[in-house]
Amino acid sequence: MAKVSKKQKEQIVEQFLPRVKYYASKYAFALPSELSLEDLVSAGIIGLLEAAERYDPSQNATLSTFADFRIRGAIIDEVRSMQWASKDVRKKLEGVRNAYTEMERKFNRSVTDEEVAESLNMSLEELYKTQSMSNTVNMINLEDMGVNVDGESLDILECIAGEKDVDILDELNLKELRAAMGNAIDKLPEKERMVITLYYYEELTMKEIGKVLDISESRVCQLHGKVLIKLKNMMEQFRN
Repeated sequence: MAKVSKKQKEQIVEQFLPRVKYYASKYAFALPSELSLEDLVSAGIIGLLEAAERYDPSQNATLSTFADFRIRGAIIDEVRSMQWASKDVRKKLEGVRNAYTEMERKFNRSVTDEEVAESLNMSLEELYKTQSMSNTVNMINLEDMGVNVDGESLDILECIAGEKDVDILDELNLKELRAAMGNAIDKLPEKERMVITLYYYEELTMKEIGKVLDISESRVCQLHGKVLIKLKNMMEQFRN
């Protein structure tokens, strides 16, 4: 790996800054007050510069692909490092996750939010709020599977959605996980599947998705969080 000069770093930052800002905006929803969009941009730039320093062309990966991984990993790490969710919040999230799993196993079908809320003795509004919190507390990462990619936290859904990431998943022998996750997404109710497709595959923001589906941004956030809960349950079953 050749030493990157100051001028080269400036050029790299200028080239990839739009990508950094894009990923920062993608993960900026439902953030705690202690963390801002600017914080995520800063983290992404640090990840980008680390990518420039560590990039090795002989590894058959383009700088763009390598930088994307580093940018995303740095931003996800920044979000996950904020241990802002109280034990009560995490306990409530765990209760919601367990309720979906147990009720779907019991009834052998998808259960409605109303059924889950009733079983947990909480209002539908409280359930929605809890689901939204899962967006930042329950990001689905490769490290949750006990897989570490050179010290990086990588979002499994981002990896599945990005065609250029397929080789990385194949190298980690996660072809079956990729297929299982894809099948799980295909079986989601239409609106939930649309949220995931537009967010990860079409790379729209939560606000843009709301306009496409004619629902509020907060509703999009809630649906995304609900899907994360479902997919995390599936992923744990896959791991076990």
